[in-house]
Amino acid sequence: MTTGRTGPLAGVRVLELTTGQAGRTAGMLLADLGADVVRVVPPGWRPADPGSPSGPGDLCWDRGKRFTPVAPGRDAAGLRRLAGAADVLLDDAPAGAQRPAGLDAESLLASAPALVHVAMPPCGAQGRWRHLPADPLLVSALGGFATYHPSYEPGSPIASAVPMLAAVHGALGAVLATAGLLGVRSTGHGRAVETTGLHASAACLATLVVEGIDAEHVVTPDGRLGTRPSFRTYCCGDGQWLHLSALTVQFFLPALTALDRMDVMLLPGVEGEFTNTLRPEIGRAVGAELERTFAERPRDEWLAILGEAGVPCAPVLPREEWLSGEIVASAAPPVTVEHPEAGAVVLPGVPLAFSATPVGIRHLPGAAHLVNADDLWSDTRARPAPQGPAPSLPLTGLRVVDISTFLAAPFAGTLMADLGASVVKVEPPRGDPYGVFSSAYAAVNHAKTVASVDLRSPEGHAALLRLAEQADVLVDNLRPANAARLELTDSVLTTGESRLVRASVSAFGRSGPFADLPGFDPVLQSRSGLAAAQGGDDEPVATAAPTVDVATGALTAFGALAALIERERTGHGQHVTTSLAATSTFVQIAELAGYPGRPPTEQGGRDHRGPEPARRYHRAADGWLALAACTPDQQQAVAALLGLGTLTHDAVAEALATRPVEHWLTELDRLGVPACTSAPRAGFLTDPYLTENGFTHVVRDPQLGRFRLVSGYFRPVRPGPAATRADWAEATALLQTVGSLREGYAIVADPATGSPGGGQSAAMPA
Repeated sequence: MTTGRTGPLAGVRVLELTTGQAGRTAGMLLADLGADVVRVVPPGWRPADPGSPSGPGDLCWDRGKRFTPVAPGRDAAGLRRLAGAADVLLDDAPAGAQRPAGLDAESLLASAPALVHVAMPPCGAQGRWRHLPADPLLVSALGGFATYHPSYEPGSPIASAVPMLAAVHGALGAVLATAGLLGVRSTGHGRAVETTGLHASAACLATLVVEGIDAEHVVTPDGRLGTRPSFRTYCCGDGQWLHLSALTVQFFLPALTALDRMDVMLLPGVEGEFTNTLRPEIGRAVGAELERTFAERPRDEWLAILGEAGVPCAPVLPREEWLSGEIVASAAPPVTVEHPEAGAVVLPGVPLAFSATPVGIRHLPGAAHLVNADDLWSDTRARPAPQGPAPSLPLTGLRVVDISTFLAAPFAGTLMADLGASVVKVEPPRGDPYGVFSSAYAAVNHAKTVASVDLRSPEGHAALLRLAEQADVLVDNLRPANAARLELTDSVLTTGESRLVRASVSAFGRSGPFADLPGFDPVLQSRSGLAAAQGGDDEPVATAAPTVDVATGALTAFGALAALIERERTGHGQHVTTSLAATSTFVQIAELAGYPGRPPTEQGGRDHRGPEPARRYHRAADGWLALAACTPDQQQAVAALLGLGTLTHDAVAEALATRPVEHWLTELDRLGVPACTSAPRAGFLTDPYLTENGFTHVVRDPQLGRFRLVSGYFRPVRPGPAATRADWAEATALLQTVGSLREGYAIVADPATGSPGGGQSAAMPA
């Protein structure tokens, strides 16, 4: 626990108008890094009883904050004063909600032009469902996260036992806040920006939902459990489960050798080609063969054999073993903080580390941290004067070098490119191994300049160091042994006088016995208890969406931008580190928090539809319905509507199955009970609600043709000039002399909607 005002965001003032997990998580992250976060609460507020269902979330999501009781409808002037004194305002109200006069983004920016206004509506900014509250069931249904969850009935919505989507949304909010702050520091212009729950879904699903228009061989998971033999759970001879995480052929063939099952590559349909195993009907047959093999020996024996072969794999463990284990002790040490009611609370620490700036948890929420609004931020601070017209994107002019591979670390560059940075991705001559998944690779990298360079050659090595001298940020996921082999150790990439911010991602942390081991998203879902929690008493289930990877990328971008803000004060860069292991604690922080008398956590099960009869996915006569009756009044209204004395899963399901979805939506809306449809898998990317919210665009790959994929993870709220990414001409010229440039992707018109794409290269200058 830290007591001083330290961290890269020390001195930053954040006014938080939030009630949901995502908005409060964004505020938590900003507070962890030193910002003075003040959350507005209603008069008479106090944190939830630690023993109540809301207790763990309140303790975690509100850590490090102060609280001011204000009635917005009666003291709008007081809130306007606080907003004018703040650097950042976080607002997670639904897009359809009305704020008191003068508290909308346009009015606030008119009176405080250096303010960064971050809107985080849960269910989209446009359309029928934009007014819905921040319930994970609703957001997951609308954004497709529930539909793309693995299940025994593909296409049916599955409820997440851990609300990871809200954690991703919170991390995206923190990225927006720091990007906006950095823009203010460099140009003097504040701005209104937005990331919705649909954007969080888009981030998690980006690599899964790519649709080929005239591109062939677009392979996406079909949603049925057990269809990817190289990347799934297996039950071993002792009844224990492991996850085989051989994502690419470079790992799958060694796995088959270790299992003594290279013969499966000769099965009908496989024909010796790894990519054929990605087709669901072939993958199921290969998986069935490997199931029989894994059943021959106990789990620990298989883990030892696969580990010796260098194959990523993991035991499926309960979360109780995770927080106290040696991996987390190295990657993200837990902390113990005293609370007046809960006693000693053990909870995950800050998921980011900074080489030059200490960060930490200042305190847990309580009455001691209530402050009168009149006593807040009464001093007058100088604001930077605006310089020229406001750029269309907050990170315009920022230069990023990305030497990482696969998904987690590259996604940090993806987010910074989405906000205007010029991102150059330097790959080995044979390319990023993730490129075998051509459509998924496009989803992550289509906004970057991509070059192939041999960093083992003197010319390539020297060119990278020259790029690093010009860059603001360098992103890598080099394990210590690989960094040493490439002569890219910490001492080479960063010096005491360097302005470079280096952001490094690892699987298990940069020290400890696991530091040099590879790891993918489901390895961490399995080890950290996420897969066990989702499966409950049944088979463990890792989400198909790479949520840990995506959240890691968002945290990496957030940490890098926070370090750049610190650089504005010190003139020096620093090294920011995080890991998949650290992120696995962040996405389930409330579930991992431990103290005497804490309530039990939600557990899933086979095709888990939700925790309660009236807060659950139900099948109506013609489709699926997401029902989110959370309050006693809403639950009573559902019981009366269905003619039920007692709400049970079976009784509610039987009643709702008798009428079509639209009938129930009309009735539930009349009663004030939140409900919505569930986005279907068929035609998902052209779903009308997602289209209305600008969910997709079309990108042309110069070799493969056109893909429809998610369009981004943020949205400017105020209209501005067309968003363009600044070119980094020096980098392009340098890379052309020592390697080869990949021909760029282009954003083109969408044939389904007719919306123009501009036809401009999204990754490379002409």
